[in-house]
Amino acid sequence: MAESALRRFVTHGRTVCRNGGVRCLFTEASDPEALSDVKTTTSVKSFSELPGPRGLPIVGTVTEYFRKANKGQMHEVQRKFHRQYGKIFKEKFGSYDNVSVGDPSLVEEILRAEGKYPHRPPYEAWVLYNELRKRRGGIMTANGEQWRGNRSAMNPKLLRPKAVGDFVDGINSVVTDFVDRLRFLKDREGEGEFVPHLPNELNKFTMEALGYVLLDTRLGCLERQVDPKIQNFITSIATMFLTGHQMMAFTKVYKNLRLKTWRMHVKAWDTIYEIAQEYIEAKMEDVAERLSGDVQEGDRVDFLTYLVGNGQMSRQEIYENITEVLLGGVDTAANSMSFLLYSLAKNTDAQDTLRDEVDSVLDGKTCTYDDLQRMPYLKAVVKETLRLYPPIPINARILQEDTIVDNTLIHKGTCVLLNNYTMSRDPSIFSNPDQFVPERWLKAEAKEWHPFSILPFGYGARSCVGRRIAETEIYLATIRVCQNFNLKLSDKFDITPSVRTQLTAGAELPILFEER
Repeated sequence: MAESALRRFVTHGRTVCRNGGVRCLFTEASDPEALSDVKTTTSVKSFSELPGPRGLPIVGTVTEYFRKANKGQMHEVQRKFHRQYGKIFKEKFGSYDNVSVGDPSLVEEILRAEGKYPHRPPYEAWVLYNELRKRRGGIMTANGEQWRGNRSAMNPKLLRPKAVGDFVDGINSVVTDFVDRLRFLKDREGEGEFVPHLPNELNKFTMEALGYVLLDTRLGCLERQVDPKIQNFITSIATMFLTGHQMMAFTKVYKNLRLKTWRMHVKAWDTIYEIAQEYIEAKMEDVAERLSGDVQEGDRVDFLTYLVGNGQMSRQEIYENITEVLLGGVDTAANSMSFLLYSLAKNTDAQDTLRDEVDSVLDGKTCTYDDLQRMPYLKAVVKETLRLYPPIPINARILQEDTIVDNTLIHKGTCVLLNNYTMSRDPSIFSNPDQFVPERWLKAEAKEWHPFSILPFGYGARSCVGRRIAETEIYLATIRVCQNFNLKLSDKFDITPSVRTQLTAGAELPILFEER
């Protein structure tokens, strides 16, 4: 491990220094003595010297992102700008001065230099909604001390591998019902070949799995007849993410004029909270009874019971955090599953290799947590999917102090965009970057890819709190699909990934399910 760390330092050498209150980040190994006085030894560039698109007065580059040809294609527009202007560029996006970074060494420096409270900017629409409804914000929408308190209370239950392993049996039960529903829909509505609205069915699966993990409750998302409020919840999540994205440049204008997009956004959030609170309230009485009884150390407890029992959050904070984990988890894992199944259908050699591994390890039985540790190709398939289709194609940070990045002074308060999608498709970083090659992540065949060239769940303190749960859902569902079906690609249409906060595949997937 020490040797690997040393090798990475030599390869991607970095130095962080401070000079007059300015944080300095360098991407090449430097002599510390030569950095004793940055102002005299280095010609630091000003922000204005950064290259970038000029844009239009007032709106900047907003029109480039939202014109018809680029609608939903922010990730591709950013990729185009990086090809044109290099690894780091600036742009005026409405009232914001943004800096975009598409180099893993620079991304590493920025993220490793974060302080105690990394500031990930939520959509302004989320902040304005919380102010409107007098909410403090949960793990997704809060920052600063409020976020830190939320995160500290949640980490032990959601991020420790053993804690996640306790949920495998229950998630497997959900997976069984999910496969049954896929088969039911395929045979009844899909001419025995395809599953209509498959991404939406994946949303139902992830919602059902999270209901079990968070509330120890089966919500009924996979029944033959699904309660309309479940679909209302899923649709409201999509609407909330989409409208937040659409208003990102001039949110206050939308709000102050009460335009339709703002009204849709508020209604979507209200619906999400109303339905989530109904589920939480229904479980609260059971939680109180359980906590008043004899809970033994080592007993499996759901997330709600854990939060109530540890006493670190108020009731309102519990409502808000569980709601945000639920809505974020429903969308993230389902979108990733959509791209994964599509990639397997498109790349049958990888599908065959994965199926061979699944059959060899499991021999037809249900997967356990220990079994997962013996499936390197499964994990490589998931990682390669997340490289090609990162859930969050563009991450962001607000700099908390004046910072020198790549010899350019970037001022405190600047929004820095970290381009996961651009890096994952960069031929100077990955060989054959647009091809699905899980083998690149296997120890026997992989080169040392820069660890910050793929960050599907973020990094550090602000990484996705539900990462391990999402990965476990994806692993177990993928295994069971491989055990039951051969996936083939339909020639009737293809997908066009688009951004609605997260990267999505669309309403339909060109996948045919052939019984094994």
